[in-house]
Amino acid sequence: MSIANFDPRLITQYNEPRFLIHFQWGNSEKVYRYALVESIEVSEINQDTKQKKDEVGLTQQQIWEKKYK
Repeated sequence: MSIANFDPRLITQYNEPRFLIHFQWGNSEKVYRYALVESIEVSEINQDTKQKKDEVGLTQQQIWEKKYK
């Protein structure tokens, strides 16, 4: 399996948001699947921290557990 087949930069080839994205981290033998869970208005998210107001101070894992688990 070629790592290039799962390169996140390939996302630019799509005209619409994808519901599932597949890619590999580094030279990992695993393929990671990420699912679209939310669409956020630009004005509702801090562009530097990638957090909304109710997520400030939480880790990525805490946000995921709070909202998507």
